[in-house]
Amino acid sequence: MRRAWRGAVLALAGAGLLTGCSAADLSLISVGIGADGEPQVTMAPCGDDAIGTASFFVRELATLPPGAPQPTVTTPQTASEEGWMAGGSPLATGRVTFSLYSPPASWAVREWGAERHLKPGRTYSLSFHAPGFADYSGTVRFTAEDLARLGPGKVWAGGRAMSPKKFRKLVADEC
Repeated sequence: MRRAWRGAVLALAGAGLLTGCSAADLSLISVGIGADGEPQVTMAPCGDDAIGTASFFVRELATLPPGAPQPTVTTPQTASEEGWMAGGSPLATGRVTFSLYSPPASWAVREWGAERHLKPGRTYSLSFHAPGFADYSGTVRFTAEDLARLGPGKVWAGGRAMSPKKFRKLVADEC
């Protein structure tokens, strides 16, 4: 009986190793409104880690019937929707701040859509991943309404409004 239990435990442990682990989504991105009235993004990887890829996607908020599967974030299908993806060599090392619709010029960015403002009824998603096999990614999801409710000097991160100082503390706690 002991051999059977030992075999079962080893089989389960081996299966766990073979399935691997996915990167943890951490609240390492904030979005606020800049002095020019445009959304400003801060991506803050842990320590001196680099940003290997970054993306910005949008999806419509639809009223779905009860029990219907939720749509996933996808590349926009029409020219009226915004988005971009950046990749290649490491994009940046450490914290980087930029306008949502103007990622740093040094990034190799693929953009789609002509609109350059947030619209009600949509969910916006930003993410970054470190190069290689990092065990985390930075993410933030928000709506135009979330940013419209931000008070002066506040940013949106981790599903709530906060001060930039609290965002730095959140990043330190997440890392």
